[in-house]
Amino acid sequence: MQKLILCLGLFIAVPVFAQSPFGAVTGSAVEGGVQMKGIVTLSAGGEAVTKRFVIRMPAAAAWNGSLVIGAHGGGGGDNYDRSGAVIGTDETALDDVIGRHALAAGFAYASFDRDGSGNGADGLRLTYQFTDIAKVEVQRRTGRAAARLYLVGLSAGGGITRHAAEDAKAVFAGTLIIAGAGGDLATRLDKQSRMAALWPTIDPRTNPGLPNTDPQVQAYADVIGTPVEARRLWPYTGAGAVATAARPQTAVETATGRLRVPTIEVVGTWDDLVIRELRAYAARVQPRDMHRLYQVTGAWHMSGDDDGVISFQYIATSRMKLDPDVADAMGEGPSYLSTVREAFDHLVRWAEQGTAAPMSQMLAPGVRLR
Repeated sequence: MQKLILCLGLFIAVPVFAQSPFGAVTGSAVEGGVQMKGIVTLSAGGEAVTKRFVIRMPAAAAWNGSLVIGAHGGGGGDNYDRSGAVIGTDETALDDVIGRHALAAGFAYASFDRDGSGNGADGLRLTYQFTDIAKVEVQRRTGRAAARLYLVGLSAGGGITRHAAEDAKAVFAGTLIIAGAGGDLATRLDKQSRMAALWPTIDPRTNPGLPNTDPQVQAYADVIGTPVEARRLWPYTGAGAVATAARPQTAVETATGRLRVPTIEVVGTWDDLVIRELRAYAARVQPRDMHRLYQVTGAWHMSGDDDGVISFQYIATSRMKLDPDVADAMGEGPSYLSTVREAFDHLVRWAEQGTAAPMSQMLAPGVRLR
């Protein structure tokens, strides 16, 4: 993802001690504070693994005492433009979604690139390790411990965040899930099997010209939970569902639906990857008064103005060989980022002041929560 603007090109010396988990560290001034980037050593499956990371801190006098951890989507690694050129890596994937907003609001911010080392419960274990390391580093640099922790996750990172929200340890004061995975396993399995059966009957590559009123098109819209107006986006998940159905089934994790901390979710109503599962989760989650679901009309899985959508466009066109119109539709969708940032601000007030966030609702892009 796009990097924060470097201020004055300054580099700050970062001491690395014998037992430091960090390596290849560089420091710099950034808009709103300072950052350190490099490699952090974590443990996965009993083996040491190295991951890219970023930690950013506002000026000591401006720090509000809280630390936000960002959990990126996907499996991590390189990000691409539509031509396939590498344009970044996932430790900075949430910069434009929440990282810059958090730093500007006085939070310390940290994230790492899982880069293939696990989502779900495995990803949460890595996230807990990194959170502990980031806490120590922030305290070393500021002279005081973080009073509160927040976790913000997108897509697969949202699934990790859901695990954290349900964890009895309640490590985080509050969690924000954006287009998050892992909402409801039964709904997902039902959706995938029905998608795999229906998609070959409406795939535009083999069934061109079907109108929105076609019964099979209408049935498919009901299965995935998005309106037929979102059809330009359907090939991405439709083709994937057919491929998934052809593979042997493997064990998958499910959410308990029992929250331990205030949790807010943001999703687009055209998000055929997760919208049905998130609605099912909202219907069963307990306690109900600890959960909010904000649905932004017309938005897809990735906000249209999120620089991460470019990697999806590359995958759709170059790897999946879908019509370029699918990738175009991904980038033309409306933004849900203002809702994400407003939801985060509400989450903080909820966790710190006891002021509950606005009730679950559907809203147009750019409209404030009510």
